[in-house]
Amino acid sequence: MKTSAARVLLITTAVLLLLITAHSAVWSEESASGATAAVPQPAGLTDRAELEAFIDGMMAAHFPSRHIPAATIAVVKDGALFFAKGYGFADREKRIPVDPATTLIRPGSISKLFTWTAVMQLVEQGKLDLDADVNSYLKTFKIPATFPEPITMRHLLTHTPGFEDQGLGLFARDPAELKPLRESLAAKIPARVRPAGSLSSYSNYGTALAGLIVEEVSGIPFAEFVEQNILRPLGMEHSTFREPLPAELAPNMAVGYQWKKGRFEPGKFELIGNYGPAGSLSATATDMAKFMIAHLQLGRLGETRILKEETARRMHSRLYGLDPRLPGMAHGFYEMEAHGVRGIGHGGDTMLFHSELLLLPKHNVGLFVSYGSSGLPGYDLLPAFIGRYFAAPDPAPPEPPAGFEERTKRVAGVYRFTRHNYTSIEKAFALPSVVSVAAGPKGTITTSIQGFGEPWVWREVAPNYYGQIDGTMRLVFREAADGSITNMYFSLLPFMPCYRVAWYATPTVNYVLLGATLFLCISTLVSFCYHRKGRKQDPTLARWCARTAAAVSVMTICAVGGVVAVIAAASEELAYGLPKPLIAILGLVLLTTILTPILVALTGLAWRDRWWTTFRRIHVSAFALAAAGMVWFYAYWNLLGWQY
Repeated sequence: MKTSAARVLLITTAVLLLLITAHSAVWSEESASGATAAVPQPAGLTDRAELEAFIDGMMAAHFPSRHIPAATIAVVKDGALFFAKGYGFADREKRIPVDPATTLIRPGSISKLFTWTAVMQLVEQGKLDLDADVNSYLKTFKIPATFPEPITMRHLLTHTPGFEDQGLGLFARDPAELKPLRESLAAKIPARVRPAGSLSSYSNYGTALAGLIVEEVSGIPFAEFVEQNILRPLGMEHSTFREPLPAELAPNMAVGYQWKKGRFEPGKFELIGNYGPAGSLSATATDMAKFMIAHLQLGRLGETRILKEETARRMHSRLYGLDPRLPGMAHGFYEMEAHGVRGIGHGGDTMLFHSELLLLPKHNVGLFVSYGSSGLPGYDLLPAFIGRYFAAPDPAPPEPPAGFEERTKRVAGVYRFTRHNYTSIEKAFALPSVVSVAAGPKGTITTSIQGFGEPWVWREVAPNYYGQIDGTMRLVFREAADGSITNMYFSLLPFMPCYRVAWYATPTVNYVLLGATLFLCISTLVSFCYHRKGRKQDPTLARWCARTAAAVSVMTICAVGGVVAVIAAASEELAYGLPKPLIAILGLVLLTTILTPILVALTGLAWRDRWWTTFRRIHVSAFALAAAGMVWFYAYWNLLGWQY
């Protein structure tokens, strides 16, 4: 979640793999204003030709700057398709253009909206209770009762079940690796790391679990249930959750591309079936238009109804929020806000496609866009679309409240998103994924998010509530009873808050430890070679101390360098599981850990028996201390042993 040295070493699986779902509706004025400021804003969406010119301009700007090979878009208004168009080629080699009516794309986590619609269909039929323990619906396995509070469907809808994140092995390489939904979910249940309902953290597993419950309650496989109750009734003839694609749809599947070494490289059809309800939909833009119309018309498309009106209203209503002043979660949809306009929707990413779906219920308008690239260009298009056609006047910024400068100093620090792994090797991949908050001049603060470009600048508008300068986002800090700051919530991420990071878990401290250790590894090897001739006169244990230090140095360099090399060369392989070379490297980590206490003990003997010079003893002691620090590093970040 892109190739700097620091990120290569400890890049998160969430960032690498959860491109399936890593979409954070960035509504910054910085991105929106550039697309809208030079053009007079019409009152509402009224002119198809004018809209086409606007979209054409956005695509013309995005294609070369974001290395986008293809896109498809559909806009609906007042119960009908208002605009649809394809851009670029569905297959560059065969020169097949994108057709919004027939070209299939992978909407990624927008698939979740179909899962939640299926859930609400069963709720209105009285077959599902949003407040019942999900274990009461599971027939072949149970979610462990880690906390007294049971997990309910309400928690799954709002991403608050308390699960850690999992990314390794989320994809399958070929259809033979796909397993039945209940089997894949039972095989690797994520740890529950916080009580259900306490704090949100986006969860693919939680949505897949909801899809399994749809299966268990209905007695119908999930993909078939969606076909019977959503796709066919809405006439979505070019859409399916099935993997691999049915023979009649496969020829129309767009090729997804990645920009590598100055050229577009085609990718294979992505298999997400092991977590299917969370992201395995394939669809066309005009089919997605039918789904949007059905929701905008409160469950109805023409004479067909997939939800009762009251159920649709309930589904679109707010169910959970981190703070009442910020956008929150509806029943599966998440709230979006830009330029004073409320929307609901969802984003979706696979490794080859980026998609966004936006509904503006007040205006009876919806927009779906998908790009054959994971370059995240939809973050510009959607806020620009809202700003151009529906923007409310920006209110004048209020004066900062009393004491704002002192509070600014208290909120400064390092924060990490709740969405990461806590119990496996994936925890290590989350190390660089932090948000740094720094106090700025005149009572401002800046937030720097790993991988998000330029910092954002904020000023307090109410105690612990900040507004973005030159932007429309908002930021809230949660204060504990003792006055300490514990959490941070961005308005752009209603499903993924941040928690304050302890000093020892910050990237800076860990990078200093790594850097110092590698320096001492090299100097230890230099010392080992330099003292080679005089080693025969050393006591036996002194010689073993030098050998052990040299062995630990070599293995540490190989382990750290190996992790960097493997992830740099095979980052995408993490989607299919832990690369075999990385598994072997973990053996070096374990062996180093075993040798380290021996080194520490021998270093103690060096001081007792006065081996070598004082400087050399200090050097060996410093290295032994660094090696012990690395044992803590391995243990804390779950690199000790084979935890995956």
